[in-house]
Amino acid sequence: MNYPPDTPGQGSVVLDATKARVAVLNAQGRTFMNPPLENPFLAVEAEVARLKASDNPPQVIFLDFHGETTSEKITMGRLMDGQISAMVGTHTHVQTADEQIFENGTAFLCDGGMCGPVVSILGREPGPIIDRARLSTPQRMPVAGGDVRLCGAVIDVDIATGKAAGIERYSEVVRIEEAGKISGLEQ
Repeated sequence: MNYPPDTPGQGSVVLDATKARVAVLNAQGRTFMNPPLENPFLAVEAEVARLKASDNPPQVIFLDFHGETTSEKITMGRLMDGQISAMVGTHTHVQTADEQIFENGTAFLCDGGMCGPVVSILGREPGPIIDRARLSTPQRMPVAGGDVRLCGAVIDVDIATGKAAGIERYSEVVRIEEAGKISGLEQ
């Protein structure tokens, strides 16, 4: 949402789901992120105000805030408390254990975590990453294989109020069988 105007993609979308109109917003933090972008706090505030003033406002507003630091993510969550249904941070690949519902009804999780190979370094085969760190030489970094971990959060929202009623972290290892089939997802 806070990228330059002609950047491909969009920073928010409203979807008509089975039970509600759901707005999904994405903004990127600025701390330790390159390139530095427009102020995400002002961009999110403006977009939420625009959505709420529309002729057919969404009942649920979900913000994916992509940022490096926990402090910037918590600041965004606190700023938007009561204005959005939920905010889950992304970027650091490690799921945090700070899920909560803020005082004014916004569900919050600082980082949803990575969905990807369990035996990896941020989804890549460990060997080349280790060699790059030890030897300071460029390396090809192929995606790792094997079992994967699915991370995220399940958030319950009261459609009448747009406030969060519950949030639960989700993290599960999914076994990849030798034939490349995923086991455990038949349910």
